[in-house]
Amino acid sequence: MGPTVILTLVFSSDTECVQLFLSLTQSQCHTSTSIAQQLQPRTQILIKTLAPAKGNAMLLFRKTLTPRLSPWATLFTSSVYRFLSAPTLHETPSPTSQFAVQYLIGSCGLPSDKAIRASRYISHIKCPDKPDSVLSYMRQAGIAEPHIGAAACRDPRFLGLHVEKCLKPRISELEEIGFSPSEISLLFSLCPNMFLYTKLKQKVQFWIGILGSVEKLLSAFKVGNYLLGVNLDNAVIPNIAFLKEQCGLSARQIAQLVKSSPRRITSKPEVFKMDVKRVKELGISPPSNTFVYALIVVGGLNQSTVNARFCHLKSLGLSHEEVTLLITKCPSVLDKTEKNIGQKMEFLLKQMGCSKIDVIRNPSLLTYSLEKRLIPRSLVLKLLKSKGILAASNAFASFTNLNEKRFLEKYVLPYEETVPGLHQTYIDACAGKTPVALDFQSS
Repeated sequence: MGPTVILTLVFSSDTECVQLFLSLTQSQCHTSTSIAQQLQPRTQILIKTLAPAKGNAMLLFRKTLTPRLSPWATLFTSSVYRFLSAPTLHETPSPTSQFAVQYLIGSCGLPSDKAIRASRYISHIKCPDKPDSVLSYMRQAGIAEPHIGAAACRDPRFLGLHVEKCLKPRISELEEIGFSPSEISLLFSLCPNMFLYTKLKQKVQFWIGILGSVEKLLSAFKVGNYLLGVNLDNAVIPNIAFLKEQCGLSARQIAQLVKSSPRRITSKPEVFKMDVKRVKELGISPPSNTFVYALIVVGGLNQSTVNARFCHLKSLGLSHEEVTLLITKCPSVLDKTEKNIGQKMEFLLKQMGCSKIDVIRNPSLLTYSLEKRLIPRSLVLKLLKSKGILAASNAFASFTNLNEKRFLEKYVLPYEETVPGLHQTYIDACAGKTPVALDFQSS
């Protein structure tokens, strides 16, 4: 019998004090570590002894202990679950995982550091028979080598699955839906644990129905590859129903929300409804497109941060009504720090001669990079005005709002001969270099 791992959970307001003794089979144990972590004023988690095979501890913790906890307590034990399931960094693999490390390097193409981390998930595999059969089938099914490597790096547990019982049925389901081999290959690289889902087909069909196509689904999974694993009934379906029925959002707007910020739609319904309320309190009402963007921004910020940034905008000389108008036109302003917004306001008002009204009418000015957009384009504007190419009244906002390709085509490349060095000055400024001094005097 190997060393014993003891997890003691103490809930200050619960009468529950559960001790779970997990017997591990490892012959050696690293230096014992005592960790006390305060996750919540009411919750303390004490992990007394850690062993190299904490993956086994994680499995028993999840299956044995979690069902016994009160609902609120379960929320905080997720941190323990993440700790136990995460690989330990800077640690020499135990003898039992040496095979897994070498296999991931030799057969999946992983570099040694990533192979060591990933090997924790498959330390139980000690011979090549099953992983060899898995990789052989994968290649026959059209899974590209780079995608196999990416999947093994994310989650190599698929190497231990049964080809006939797990892999073939799931790939057949995807083919029935209409996935091409290349699309299956990409999905696998993004969600290597998809073979573990018994309801894979239903979940994929659901998300295609929300997003509109396989291509859009794959694009969304690049941002949130956890979407296949979420419980649709507990959060996603209620949240989508709320957006449709109570907020009047269209299918296109809901798809945009999922693609831009998948985590918002997977929030708990009570949290999601509170986020919607917070957006409305800013003066942004559904079903406008601005409401969708505001929900993405506000959902990622706590209320104290929103309040602080609102007050900071007022401290820059804007009235309550002006700040509200600015935010309703461009919610992403709230996503910028007070320092970031302060520097841009100072630059726009003092150096570019913009008025507060100019900023309120064009709040996107506050969302652009000062170093990579505002300053470089201001140099081009000054040069072109100094040569009489542009009128002195030319607005900086319209000059700045153009995308990069259009800006170069309209204001830089056509005047390279008239203003020698203009293009290089712009390139240097975008790179943060001090531009070469040029003649700003009229010709």
